[in-house]
Parts: sequence; structure tokens; C-alpha cells
Amino acid sequence: MKNEEIAKVLLNKKAIILNAKDPFTFVSGLRSPIYCDNRRMIAYPRERAQIVDAFINELKRFDFDIVAGTSTAGIPWASWISDQLYKPLAYIRGSKKGHGARNQIEGANAEGRGVIIIEDLISTGNSSLCAVEAVREAGGRCAGVVAIFTYDFEGAIKKFKEASCEFLAITNFSTLVNVAKENGTLNDNELAIVQEWNKDPQGWGQKHGFPDAD
Repeated sequence: MKNEEIAKVLLNKKAIILNAKDPFTFVSGLRSPIYCDNRRMIAYPRERAQIVDAFINELKRFDFDIVAGTSTAGIPWASWISDQLYKPLAYIRGSKKGHGARNQIEGANAEGRGVIIIEDLISTGNSSLCAVEAVREAGGRCAGVVAIFTYDFEGAIKKFKEASCEFLAITNFSTLVNVAKENGTLNDNELAIVQEWNKDPQGWGQKHGFPDAD
């Protein structure tokens, strides 16, 4: 089990919401019984300090010189972490600028240095791996990617493995839904329905009578 206390914090502050009866609709049209917006946590000083402490505990296993946040949700967390560790800070855009120096990485120079990438969420893994590639293109060594939360999609795990990049999250889907079951947010039937989504997010909506939106 990953960090249960952080899972409780995310649920309590509604950074992650579970609703098996009236699922959410993603931008892609995909229906989902879980919605994650960890940006909410920057509004709560005490709880965000808990998350930063949890990040720093996980980072002990990595060898790195620079803390880099992904744009934009990873930037505040990387800032607080770099401040506590007294490490150089950078942030990574989703793509290179179309003008000026055309940088994708701003702040600390990654060339020849180890970079740890900070994310708020890992879903498919695509945006995180774009950041990994940016570090490598800049001549840096990506020490790994660490996030607050991951959906634990098998596809994302496979992508990170293929990219030879270690990643981990402070807490994860399986821990969070078990915490939700324990605190009464989900009953046994709802827990089973939500767990089904994790195994087949593409087919889940249609199977449960929630067709994808156009």
C-alpha cells in the first residue's frame, strides 16, 4: 500500500472525487468514476506541507542535482521541494517556445546533471515522458519522475519501462479506493465498479450505461 494518509488528504479536500453513479466526462469524451485535480491542494498550507514532506521522503532513493516541475501543475510542488532541499529549480514546458531562445526547460541548466521531474498526476504517462525526453535532449540525465498520484494504468507502466525511466507516486489508485471504502465514500458495489474502470477505462462507460460523449 502506498501512502494512505496522503490518500485521505486528497479525498478530504476533494482533490480527488469518486462518483460511480454519475461519472465525470474527460476532455476526450471518456467517462470516468474518478476525477483528480491536485491543483486544489496548493490552497491548503498544512496539507500541502504533508505532501511536500511525502515527496521528500520518496526522493531519498534518487540521485539528482535539479528539481524540475512540469508546466504548470508540477511547478509549485517542485518549488517547495527545491527550497527545502536547497537544490536548483527548473520547470519544463509541454513543448519548446516558438520564439526567443526556444527553450523547453527554464531555470537550471540540465546539461550534464541529474534531474528529478515532479508531477501532480500520472495518468497515461504521455506528458511526463515528454518532460523526460526534454531533459535528455537538453543533455541531462533523468533521475526519475515522482508524482502525487497515479491511476496505475498498465499502459503508463509499460511506457515508462520502455523509456527506461523510473517513476513512482506518493499514493495511487488502489490505495485511494481502499481508503474510500474504509471511510464510507464507496460501498462494496461501488468499489467493484470503480476498480473495473481502472482495468478497462476505455470500455467502462459503455459497459455501465454511460456512453462516451461526442
